[in-house]
Amino acid sequence: MFANYLIIFYLFIHTVRTRLQLRQTVYVVIGVAIFLSVFGFVKLLGVNPFSWWDYPELNQGNVRMTSTFGNPNHLAGYMEMTFFLMLGFLMTGYKGGQLFLLTYLSLVMLGALILSVSRGSWFGLLTGMTLMMLNLLTSRRFKHKKSLLLLTVVASALIFIVLNSTPVVERIRTIVEREEMTIYDRMTAWEGVIDMIEDHPLLGIGPGTFGIAFVQYQPPGLSSYFNMAHNDYLHFISETGLLLIPVMIWMVIVFFRKSFKKLKTRSRLIRGITLGAMSGITAILVHSISDFNLHIPANAMLFTVLGALAIVSVHSHQH
Repeated sequence: MFANYLIIFYLFIHTVRTRLQLRQTVYVVIGVAIFLSVFGFVKLLGVNPFSWWDYPELNQGNVRMTSTFGNPNHLAGYMEMTFFLMLGFLMTGYKGGQLFLLTYLSLVMLGALILSVSRGSWFGLLTGMTLMMLNLLTSRRFKHKKSLLLLTVVASALIFIVLNSTPVVERIRTIVEREEMTIYDRMTAWEGVIDMIEDHPLLGIGPGTFGIAFVQYQPPGLSSYFNMAHNDYLHFISETGLLLIPVMIWMVIVFFRKSFKKLKTRSRLIRGITLGAMSGITAILVHSISDFNLHIPANAMLFTVLGALAIVSVHSHQH
């Protein structure tokens, strides 16, 4: 699968060459996210016109938004990436009715993200937002620093008010209490994954074999069998070996180095898309510490597209 994403990345950066194509790509990503959000809201109300997107065996009920995903954490992973791309797109020069529409759609996506009640995505959201705000506040080209600070204060106040409303608090507390055992199980499972890595340090157990090999390493007492590590980094390393670590570090450094360089361009479109892509990838990298979003094809594909959007902006700008 990893080779497939590399091929898609390569094809993307060599076929998307114009600013119109950049915009069209963002429109497609946003369009998919809006569909997922709206369908998620409808499904949360107990209405599902598409039976093939119903997963009763996962027993999620109508408590957390899942949309077409069977797992709310994976919906959250998709939404946190697209939400930041949307925020970056808002900074590309839209005004009037178009700006209002895009702002409204971003709030719809944020609502879907919040209603997934995925704590991993909330940490990712906070990290991505911190990166985006620090960049804007230190940028010479961004002229609305006071407005951004005011908006942040107002948004924080609204979130505080909503989270302190009794129904919301009770609902979140119920879900959090239900997941306390899940968190314990994950941390316990990670101990077994580390043991597996220690036994196969260089080349790992082989790509795609985690679900089979972990049978011998899963610690006793867990509530269910783990066919995923629920930590993308440990999962990848266990399958491919410790040699993957310097490769991952190199890829992250190259990506952020190129992204920060592109933020200095005069083009608002390039700056906005790059900042949105960089913040979205930061969010999912943090979320992946406690989940396996990068093993979900839809999310891994979006991750690839965001990375390509940041890189292709260089190619397009230079030509």
